[in-house]
Amino acid sequence: MDNLLFTAPDGSIPEVNSPAYLLLKSLYENGKSPRDYLCNELGGGFRAYLQQLMGGYYQHWLIHSEQGEYNGKKQALYWLDERHFSGDWEQDKDARAIARKQYKDRSYYGSKSAVMRLQIAEQEKAEADKEYQQRIESKKPTEC
Repeated sequence: MDNLLFTAPDGSIPEVNSPAYLLLKSLYENGKSPRDYLCNELGGGFRAYLQQLMGGYYQHWLIHSEQGEYNGKKQALYWLDERHFSGDWEQDKDARAIARKQYKDRSYYGSKSAVMRLQIAEQEKAEADKEYQQRIESKKPTEC
């Protein structure tokens, strides 16, 4: 992992033997790694650790994924961008800039979708409240 350590900014390498570190190490040592392989290596799901590495927590590692096949099963394959291995500070910074943009794009579009969904949910709730009022509340006995 010397290539990664040389150009990685302070705080971007997880604590040694943490699940995020083991994931990073596995991606470094094995190149394209199938989902099942990573699950076996890490003893279960790794999505949270992948999100930590790709997000701001560890300064945006650029981790690619594609659909592939492993042991006869279709599944996602993951690998580190080669710019992290280059030993060149600028290439590592480029990879992190790309990863950060991708991360922020996902965040932006997810937030935008949530706002649109909220508007629909507000309308649906108002309709449900109105129906409830008409059908249920109106049938309750009134107090004397």
